[in-house]
Amino acid sequence: MSVLHRFGGIVAVLLVIVLMSLAMVVAGTSPIDGFSALLTGALGGSNQLGETLVATTALLFPALGICLAFRAGLFNIGAEGQLIVGALLAGAAGAQMHVAAPLAIAIMLLLGAIGGGVWGGIAGWMKARFNANEIISTLMLNFVAASVALTLVSGPLRGPLATGAETAWLPPQYWLPTLIPHTRLSAALVLALAIAAVLTWVFRATVFGYELNAAGEAPEAAKRNGINIARLTWLSLTLSGAIAGLGGASIVTGELHRFNTQLSPGYGFTAIAVALVGDLQPLWICVAAFGFGILESGGLAMQASAQVPKDAIHLIEGLIILVLAARRYVATRIEKGQAA
Repeated sequence: MSVLHRFGGIVAVLLVIVLMSLAMVVAGTSPIDGFSALLTGALGGSNQLGETLVATTALLFPALGICLAFRAGLFNIGAEGQLIVGALLAGAAGAQMHVAAPLAIAIMLLLGAIGGGVWGGIAGWMKARFNANEIISTLMLNFVAASVALTLVSGPLRGPLATGAETAWLPPQYWLPTLIPHTRLSAALVLALAIAAVLTWVFRATVFGYELNAAGEAPEAAKRNGINIARLTWLSLTLSGAIAGLGGASIVTGELHRFNTQLSPGYGFTAIAVALVGDLQPLWICVAAFGFGILESGGLAMQASAQVPKDAIHLIEGLIILVLAARRYVATRIEKGQAA
């Protein structure tokens, strides 16, 4: 079976390349020029690599949170809102604090996790208490989070020198350390990778991980074996939201150094694709996030240098998701056929 998976992976990669080339041809661009611009724009130097890893980090936090919820059979579509709430709390608190720098950074990250956790926990409580559809509740909470954030940073939380809807800038000593000099890449990447490693251990070696997998694969059997599904539902969505909220706080402390309503161009939604492409395996999600980070940062160079339209870049992302999802479907069918 491992041979089939490897062969399927090679076929999927080749098919992605072919489809990306076709998308560029349809857009009126040479695939050679397009791929060259993509790789140069994403990996062509320390600045380009830094921006790619910045996008990777921003996608990795919500993708890991979504992975945790999906493992329990719960569809968390609200990572975008959870990220925004976490970022808002971190930015608002950081602009007002007057404490030692390490403590301030720790408080902002903690508040981000708490904010995202509370936002995810609302949907978890509704699911556990009233069996409310978590897809609808998490999706709707995205709009609530965006509206609340816009209202607050346009009014009481708006920075005194702000030109738009944003909080005051954080003092430089409250910024996360930079990993690559003269880039925006911060230590948030290390934190995200550490969370991926911890989740890998949790899923493989803990009772909680076993309960997550059992609830996701066979909830009725899990319930008969004494697993408290209601409690697990609430806890899963709370922790999922906390990881996404921590990602929002890391954007504030490590990248933008303030909160504004434009801090996320849809990271929480793209992260759903990242989690699925990574097959809900934390370490593979890191690889998938890096791949999408290449598309995010290299896509700008494709637009500028190779004149690939922005819509074509989104089409390419969609084709990648479609191909890898199809590969997963085919692999599952093969496994079922062999089992029979």
